[in-house]
Amino acid sequence: MRLNGFLVVFAALLGSARVAPAQSRRPLAAQDIDDIARLVMLEDHRDFDTTDLSRLLASNHPEVRRRAALAIGRIANKSGFSLLTARPLDADTSVAATEVFAVGQLKDSSRVEWFDSLLNNPRTAPTVASEAATALGKIKNAAARAVLVRFLSTVKSGARRDAAIGEALLSIGRCIPRGDITPIVRWSESANSEIRWRATWALFRPRDPAAITTLLNLAHDKSADVRVWATRALAKPQADSAERTAQAEKIVLAALHDEDRRVRTEAVVAIGTYNDSAAVAAMNTAKESADWWISSSAVAALARLNPPPAPAGGGRQGGGGRGARPVPPPITRPLSDYKAIVERWVVPDYNGAPRPTAEWETPRGKITIELYPGDAPLGVEEFVRIVESGSIVDTKFTRVVPDFVDQEETIPGGHRLRDEVSRHGLTRANVAWASAGLDTGTPGYTLANAVQPHNEGDFTALGRVTKGMDVVDHIELNDKITAARMLTKR
Repeated sequence: MRLNGFLVVFAALLGSARVAPAQSRRPLAAQDIDDIARLVMLEDHRDFDTTDLSRLLASNHPEVRRRAALAIGRIANKSGFSLLTARPLDADTSVAATEVFAVGQLKDSSRVEWFDSLLNNPRTAPTVASEAATALGKIKNAAARAVLVRFLSTVKSGARRDAAIGEALLSIGRCIPRGDITPIVRWSESANSEIRWRATWALFRPRDPAAITTLLNLAHDKSADVRVWATRALAKPQADSAERTAQAEKIVLAALHDEDRRVRTEAVVAIGTYNDSAAVAAMNTAKESADWWISSSAVAALARLNPPPAPAGGGRQGGGGRGARPVPPPITRPLSDYKAIVERWVVPDYNGAPRPTAEWETPRGKITIELYPGDAPLGVEEFVRIVESGSIVDTKFTRVVPDFVDQEETIPGGHRLRDEVSRHGLTRANVAWASAGLDTGTPGYTLANAVQPHNEGDFTALGRVTKGMDVVDHIELNDKITAARMLTKR
C-alpha cells in the first residue's frame, strides 16, 4: 500500500467525502436492524439472493439501501449491475456513491460507458463522480483509459471537481495499456500538491519512458510527496537514452541527501538499479546508516546486484509451487449471530458513538488504532477477539517494506476473514490484513506506511492508526507486538 502533514489533512478530507454519512440520520427501527443483519449474512456467505437484495435496495431507510448496494459490491456477482441500475441513482448522495462503488467492485468492462456518463457529467455529485473515476481504475482496460483521458483533458480544477480529478489520475495510472500522457502531464503542473503527487504517481506507474522528461523535473518539486514518486520513477530501466539515464542517476544520487526520509529511502531503492561505481559506493555508504529504512533498502539493493548462486543441480530449493488453495469450510453462522454483530458494531457506529480503539505496544513505542465497526463489522469482531484473547502478543512483523507496509505473521487461532471492502481508501495509516486475494486472509494485520492506489478495491480498510505513526514508520523486521489491549469497545 508517502504523505506529509498537509497530505494527511487533504486525504482525511477526501476520505471523509468518500464515506460521508447519509444525508438523513433517521433512527434504525427493529426491522431496519433485521434487514442489515440479513445483508451482512448475505455478504459473509457471498450469497446473491436476488429477491432479498432487490427488496432491500427499495427500503424506505437510506442506510438499508446503502448497505444493500454495498453488499452487492462485496458479493461481486455481475448480475448486481441490473439490480443497481433498475432505478435511477438514489437521491441520497451517500447511497448513490455507494451504488457506483458497488458497480466498480464488479469490475465489469461492459460498464465503462455507464461510468463515463457519470464522470463527464458536470451535474454529477462530487462523491459520485469520484467513485466513477475510481471504478474505471479497477477495470483498467483501453476503453476505461480513454474515458479518463477525455475527462482529464477537459475538466477544470475546482472544489466540485478536484476529488474526481485526483481519483482519475490514480485510475489512469492503474490502467494496463499505455497511451497519451499529455492529460497527466497537464495536472503535474497543478498548484495543488495533492493533485501533483497523484499525477506523478500516474506517470510513474506504467514505467513509460515517455514520462521521463517530466519526472526529471518533478524530482525537484517543492512537495516531498511529489519527489517520493518522481524519485522512485527514476530507476535505470525506465530511462530510454544514455543522456537521460545519466541525468536520472545524478538526480537520484542527490536525492540520497533529501530532507525527507521517504525520498531518501526511494533514492536508495532507485540507485540500486544502476551498477556503476558511483551507485555501488552510494549503496555501500547507505547500508551503514543508523536508519533501518535506509540500511535495509541498501542491503536489498546490493543483493539484487549480486544474487546468490543457484542451488546445485539448477533446481529450486523446496521443490514445487504452493499447490491448490484449500477450499474453506462453508459458513454456518446463524442469522442471530449476525444480528448480534450488527447491534454491537453497526448500530452504535451509525448513531455516532465513539469508535472502538486498540493499543499495541512494540519495541519502538505504542500504536493506537481506531476501527471502522460500521464498515467492517465482521473484521472488527475478529480483531477484538484476537486482541482480547492475547494471541496477538509476541507475533512478529515478518514482512517490513520501507515506505510501504509493516505486515504481521499469521496470528495463532485467527479465523478466516471475509473481505469487507468499502469506500475508505487505502491511505497511509490504514490497517488491513494480508491475503493472496479477496477472502483468502486470516489475521495478521498490516499497517500502511504509504498510500496504496494500486490495491484499491482488493483489501479491507479495517481501521486506521490515529497515534504512533512515527512508531509504525520505525518498525523493523521481526519486531514483536509485546502487549495489546482494547482502549474502548462496545
